[in-house]
Formats: sequence, C-alpha cells, structure tokens
Amino acid sequence: MPFQLKFSIYDACKIAESRGGQCLSDNYINCNTPLRWKCVKGHKWTANFHSIKNGKTWCSICSDTRLNISIAKELAYSKNGECLSEEYINNRSPLLWRCGKGHEWTANLISIKHKKTWCPGCRRVKPLNLEIAKQIACDRNGKCLSTEYKNSNVLMQWQCNMGYKWNAILSSIKAGRWCLHCAGSIPHTLEIAKQIAHSRNGKCLSSEYKNLETDLIWSCAEGHEWYAPLSRIKNQGAWCPYCSKYKRENLCREIVSKYLGPPSKIRQPEFLKTPEHPSGLHLDIYYPEYGFAIEVQGEQHKHYIEFFHRGDPNNFIKQQERDQLKKELCEENWIVLRYVWYYEDPYVIIPENLRELGLIE
Repeated sequence: MPFQLKFSIYDACKIAESRGGQCLSDNYINCNTPLRWKCVKGHKWTANFHSIKNGKTWCSICSDTRLNISIAKELAYSKNGECLSEEYINNRSPLLWRCGKGHEWTANLISIKHKKTWCPGCRRVKPLNLEIAKQIACDRNGKCLSTEYKNSNVLMQWQCNMGYKWNAILSSIKAGRWCLHCAGSIPHTLEIAKQIAHSRNGKCLSSEYKNLETDLIWSCAEGHEWYAPLSRIKNQGAWCPYCSKYKRENLCREIVSKYLGPPSKIRQPEFLKTPEHPSGLHLDIYYPEYGFAIEVQGEQHKHYIEFFHRGDPNNFIKQQERDQLKKELCEENWIVLRYVWYYEDPYVIIPENLRELGLIE
C-alpha cells in the first residue's frame, strides 16, 4: 500500500498563516471536510482543505478584481463623472453617481459597466437616437432590430421577449407602447400559439385553433406531449407538466441560495467530461468553492417509469450507470454530492445537509 500523507488542523493553520490569514476551525477530519477561513482583511468563508492546498484558492472577495469600488470610480471618471460611494458590496448594491452636469442618482455597478447606462437626467433631454431605441427595448427584455435611426416619423423594427416582431416609431415606444400581441390587442391565432411554443423550445402540434379556452396539443423540448388551452400557456405562463422536476430544482436552488448565495453557473465541470460523455455530466446545483453539489432526483432515478425511460428498461439501467459514474467522479475530485429525493422535503433536508457539512450552524 502506498504511503499516504496525513494532514491535520496544524497544516491548515500553517497554510492560512502563510497567506496572512487564519483557519478558524478547531477540528480537521479529512481533505473533503469544509473548514472556516479568514483572510487578512477579515473576510470569512468556508472551503475544504483540498481546494485551499492543491487548488491554491483563497479569499474569493479579495481575488475578485472584476468589480470593485476602484473600477466604479475609474468608470465614472471615463464618463466625465464621479462615483460618490466609498464602499462596494456586490454587483446588485446601488452606488451613488454624479455626471458631468451635476446630476446625482443611484445605480448598481453592473448596470453602468455592462449595460452601459449612465445619467438618467441627461438621457431624458437627449435627442432620440438608435442607442436610446436599443436601450428602451433592452429595458423591456426585447430588441430593436433596426440598424439606423433617421427621424421620429420613420418606422423602426422591434421584437419582444416572446419573439413577436412589429414596426413602430421610436417616440410611441418611448411613450410606453410595446408589443400588441402581448397586450392582447391582436386576435389570437394558431400562428401565435406556434410562436409561443417556439420561444420555449417546443412546438404546438395542433392544426386548428378555435379560441383561447380550447385545448391545443403541445410538445416541449424533451418530447413530452400534453393538452392545454392557449390562455393557460400564454397568460398564466404554464408549460410542460412533465418537466415539473425543473420547478422542484429551482425551489431547491432558491433554498440553498438563502444559505450560501447563488450557486455556480457552471453545471458541467471539466472533471465530469469523459470519452462516453464528452460534453460532460450535469450537476443540478454546484458550489465549487465549498466542494459541494446537490442533485435533485425524481422518481425516474430510483424506479423504471415507462414514460420517462421511453418504454425501454435499458434506458433506466443507463441512467443509473450515469448517476453512479457522476457520484464516483465527484468523490475523486473532492466534491461532496448530496441528493434531494422526490419524497423528501427540501426545506428540511437541505439545511440538514448543510449543517452536517459544517457550512451553516
């Protein structure tokens, strides 16, 4: 048996000390167990020993130089203005700004830096132009498809977030008008049903439309088919009843986010890519900084279900093999994988798992 070096809380403290910080935990169990750390600036966080020692990670707040108060002040200076705030908390927290004409307002840094907004006072008195058209459309989750602005009497092309396109002059859009389809001012048709389904990566399979309350046949991106009236799909935001797993997944994501903040946007990390799965196996909820992930498991992960496994028991066997491979790869890469099963209460099981791992008290 090869010799394995054993670490202790003393090693954790030495690494923290070498980086000008502290390890606040008293007990060390193994490389996979989360410990509490504090950097030289007093920021505290939780991470396992492996990620600190071998991943060479440290305080994520200090290392995040993408957005901070210095960047805010430099950005304001580049626009002939000032950032009057002295502290940056996160990209959602409002900062106080002043433009070159002395107008003051609050806005978060991400809207100034990435959405390229600036003084609303100056914007109100600016003459209409293509940039204003695109900004108004963006504010309404849509697009201005025109490539030039001529004058206030020339029609421009617009697209809403449902994919509908229409022509209107900029002044009418600026005055508050938007998509007539979504406002219900245009009669509903089968074409509208198909456009809504397409916007959700699905299809409307019906060949005839009668009215808002008559059932149509729908198909989602996963191939599930069901009946529902257009009113429920369009006005109530309903979609595939078979994909309720995603609703449960979103609920679990909301619950754990209240404790740990939002999870990583990376759902298919490099270590889950194999020759059989080159694009990578998928993690439902992933916190690489904590060495922790959650899988939200429906009944189809425990039992053969004809609908979900497309009538082939071999698909159930393959699914179990993928689940087992994912579990083994997580263990090899020091990721603690926890499950929330369809019969468990996520409001109970999630905090229990977090307490067990020492991520919350």
